[in-house]
Amino acid sequence: MPTPRYSIRTITEQSVKAWFDANAALLPGTPVVLGQTDSERSVPIIIIHAESARGAKDLGAYWLGNFELTVKIYVYSSADDAATKGQALEDHRARCEAVQAIMMDVPGLQSSWTQGKLYMSKFDADDEGVADRRYGNIMQYSLTAVYPPA
Repeated sequence: MPTPRYSIRTITEQSVKAWFDANAALLPGTPVVLGQTDSERSVPIIIIHAESARGAKDLGAYWLGNFELTVKIYVYSSADDAATKGQALEDHRARCEAVQAIMMDVPGLQSSWTQGKLYMSKFDADDEGVADRRYGNIMQYSLTAVYPPA
């Protein structure tokens, strides 16, 4: 039976999560989940969401299955974490640094790509905030990938 083909956003989320799973030792006790689910969530947590995909603009009208993707990685931590109350912010920022380190290893990320090929991953932004006694960061990356050959 042939391997099922998924949307490029699904491939992206699955591939990035596979790379995070391979680096789980950098994020002890922090589950990594995919963005659009109805599962219950608690903090700390990391959410991988392939927010958008569009044909690669440099290829014009004939993008040939090449995509530019926007991936957002959300990192949430509780300011009231009983285990780390005095250092909750430091622990949150350490998680953020681990996420950036994992995503900076582009050859590793490429090796975890599940279908097609990842050409490039580039860091775009890291926005931090706090609400409802939770720390939160949104890290945005631009990726360029292609579907597998038909």
